[in-house]
Amino acid sequence: MKKLGVAIIGPGWVAGEHVRGYCGDARTEIRAIVGMVPEDKPRAQQYMAKHGFQAEYLESVEQLCRRKDIDAVSICTINFLHYEQALACIKAGKHVFVEKPLCLTQKENRTLADAAKRAGVQTHVGHVGRFYPAIVGLKNFRDSGAIGEVFYAESDYWHEILGAWKVKRRTSGSALLMGGCHSVDMVRWMIGEEHEAVEVSAMSVAPRWRKDFDFDPTLSLMAKFSNGAVGRVSCSLECNMPYVFHLQVNGTKGTIRNNGFYSDMFPKSQGFMHVTSTYLDDWNVAHHPFPEEVRYFVDCVANGTESMLSIPRAFKTYELVFAAELAASKGRIVKLPLKA
Repeated sequence: MKKLGVAIIGPGWVAGEHVRGYCGDARTEIRAIVGMVPEDKPRAQQYMAKHGFQAEYLESVEQLCRRKDIDAVSICTINFLHYEQALACIKAGKHVFVEKPLCLTQKENRTLADAAKRAGVQTHVGHVGRFYPAIVGLKNFRDSGAIGEVFYAESDYWHEILGAWKVKRRTSGSALLMGGCHSVDMVRWMIGEEHEAVEVSAMSVAPRWRKDFDFDPTLSLMAKFSNGAVGRVSCSLECNMPYVFHLQVNGTKGTIRNNGFYSDMFPKSQGFMHVTSTYLDDWNVAHHPFPEEVRYFVDCVANGTESMLSIPRAFKTYELVFAAELAASKGRIVKLPLKA
């Protein structure tokens, strides 16, 4: 069987997990690594030595796009580079796995969604939370009808973020784009993506004890969905606490709470049942199920099937993010879909 030629753009921290995923899949072969800065070359060499493969080191995405032996790319660069790199690769006919956030503006969001549809390539946006074994089990429990119709869902992304580029709007985007988009995606998924957000309100808090942020690092939003359900998300990159990813899903017949679940089919005295498999309770990328996510992306490419997190599908998550940011900045309810 012909192997899928893969390139990694940006050999940083998260790229190591993508490399591990592709090296563990017999259907793929990493043929190129693209660096952005001088220190990327030794990082690329370290990954090759660690995982036992050889790939050509390239210094630009343009070089990569001209390669006929590259079928798919993983974009693992810092946030503000995602849009242009993803667009260039899509236009070059490459299948694209882009790490979150997809982009930094609604205009970029729409451009990427339109380009992906026109190009006919397989795309995937890296919301790795969907691939945790506990979350997979909880979503299957929800989809089985055991908690009935979902009328409320909430998720909180509380993670103190450190790093010079992560606290500047130009390079990171915002609190939601830096991390809270994981919770927005989770709320949409648990309510049901067939139900679209129709309006959102939000409030944000300026930096309180850290002075390195040039944007509001704390934001909370409430969204109304087309089926009447309500979703709530809060995100704080300035919180003085260990990492927490909170999840609550209320249905007419039961509830999901973090890695616990309850249904009318159980006696209330029994309390919540718990999923014992891995839950999203660690910020370290080595804890994340990247090999499972990479394998899913490769499946989509190999079978010609659209990812559940394709760019056109993830468009709605990012539209809600940008609507919430607009609502917080303007102090008013914002209707969806956005016009711009």
